[in-house]
Amino acid sequence: MDDTITHNNFLGNSFDIATNGTLVLSCFDHNYWDKYEGYDLNKDKIGDVPYHPVSMFSMIVAENPTAMILFRSIMATLFDKIEKIIPGITPENLVDHYPFMKPLKI
Repeated sequence: MDDTITHNNFLGNSFDIATNGTLVLSCFDHNYWDKYEGYDLNKDKIGDVPYHPVSMFSMIVAENPTAMILFRSIMATLFDKIEKIIPGITPENLVDHYPFMKPLKI
């Protein structure tokens, strides 16, 4: 609780972040996420659209681990596409408001 997670590269993860609730007290700003599909119109190397690292499918798996058998299936892809169209199922306050467009050099 109350952690600040910044300046990290999240690369090659099946699920970037998992949670078992909607209460989020940690800050996840200024990270690079390889699944981020936003854009940078002002060329400041920070995405113009916030990134929500918790997917609908990861929340389903957290509640029912046997659903992992559907990972990489059309159904899992469909869940993630639905979440982008109709947000609100995943925790709204678990967000990176300033996602980096390129990985950080560490």
